[in-house]
Amino acid sequence: MLTIRDEADMAQVADAGLRALVTHRLADLCQEDICDPDVQGFVVIMEPGDSVAAAEAAIGAPLLRNPVTGLEYGHPDFQPVAEYIGRHAQWYEVVVVPGDGDFGVILFVPRRRDIEPRLLALCAEYAVTESAQV
Repeated sequence: MLTIRDEADMAQVADAGLRALVTHRLADLCQEDICDPDVQGFVVIMEPGDSVAAAEAAIGAPLLRNPVTGLEYGHPDFQPVAEYIGRHAQWYEVVVVPGDGDFGVILFVPRRRDIEPRLLALCAEYAVTESAQV
């Protein structure tokens, strides 16, 4: 699991296309030239072998359970806590606002077989866009 809080952390991102997208998303989180990851948020990138529990801990919110309704993914009335789920060629982008305010976390989930199948299924089901990026 990679946590990208600022430009200095970008060296951890090996994929050039993802690095460009993450750079753009970090800029999106900034407000009025203030870029404070503790106030506006940050980016988390799952890696092969990372568990859903580890991703949930990193973003500060559940992914496969709605904390308000208590419903698990797979229940017919389930709604994800994500504000947005986007589909890119190699990644899903999951935007979560874990509390009130403008603080948000952007989770990138690799579209790979070695990622938790239920998480991939959730992302595929709720993704709203197809992007040419990454």
